[in-house]
Amino acid sequence: MLVSDSDLRLAISAALGRPIGGIERRPWPYRSSVPMEKLTVVGHGPLLFKDLSPRTRPCRPDFMIDPLREVEAYQSLLAGLDTPALYGAVVQPGRVWLFLELVDGIPLWQAEAPDAWEAAARWLARLHARALPDGSHLLHYDAGYLRRWLERADAIAPAGTVAGLRSPVLRAVERLSCWPRAFVHGEYYPSNVLVHGARIRPVDWETGGIGPGLLDLAALTAGVWEPMRQARIVAAYRDELPALPDDFEAVLDAARLLVAVQWLGWSQTWSPPPEHRHDWAADARTYAARVVA
Repeated sequence: MLVSDSDLRLAISAALGRPIGGIERRPWPYRSSVPMEKLTVVGHGPLLFKDLSPRTRPCRPDFMIDPLREVEAYQSLLAGLDTPALYGAVVQPGRVWLFLELVDGIPLWQAEAPDAWEAAARWLARLHARALPDGSHLLHYDAGYLRRWLERADAIAPAGTVAGLRSPVLRAVERLSCWPRAFVHGEYYPSNVLVHGARIRPVDWETGGIGPGLLDLAALTAGVWEPMRQARIVAAYRDELPALPDDFEAVLDAARLLVAVQWLGWSQTWSPPPEHRHDWAADARTYAARVVA
C-alpha cells in the first residue's frame, strides 16, 4: 500500500482530534478485497486501517464497487449493532480511508461451538428486523441485480456449468423479489463475522444494501454441513423473526441457488483461499432441483 507514515499520522490525528506520536504498521493477516493494516498508535493503541480508495479490484466485479458505501454504513447506518467503532474517515479525490476499532475475536468459521453460529443467525435476524435505512450508496439486490449473475456465470464459468440452470434461476429470482426487503450485509459469510465470547461483530460492509434478507442467511449457511446443525442455525434465525411468510424454506432454497450462481459468475481471474473453496456448481444443481420441484 503506497501510503506514507506522515500521511497516516496526519489523518489519524484528525480522526482522534489530537496529535499522535509514532505508529507501527503491520499487514492485516485476514484476506479482504481491499488493503488493510493493523496500526499501533502511540498513546492510543491498535486500530484497523482500511484503504477503500478507487482502484482495480480483480477479486470483485466492478458493478459492486462503491468506495463510499462502507464509509456511509459506519458513519450513519450501523448505530446500535455492535459493529466495530469508527474512529474516523478520509474522503478526498482518489483517497477513501477508514480507521476502525480493531475487534477482538475469531472469524466465525473458526468457531466450533454451535452456540456461536446460532448467535450469528439471531444477530442477522435482528438486522433484518430493523427499519430500512436511507443510504445513497447502498446496493439494491433487486431482480435485475440477481439475474445479472446468471449471465456472468454463463459467460465465464466452464462450458456446461450452468446448463439447465436458467429456468430454476429465473424462478428463484422471482421468489426472492417477492420476499420482504431488509437492510442486508450482502456478504454475511462466516469469514466476515467475528466472535468474541458472546458478542457477534460483523465486519466488511462494502456490499451493504437493500434486498431479501434470506440472501444473508443463505451465505451464512453455505457450504458442507451436517443437516441437523445447519437446521439449528436456520431455526435460530426463524425464532428471532416469528412472523416470516409460510414459504420460508422454499425461498431459502432459492436464495441458496442464487448465492451459488453468484460464485460461479464471480471472476475469471480470482479464486478464494483454500480454506474457503467450495463446489458451487454442485450446490447450484442441488438447489435448482429443489426450486423446480
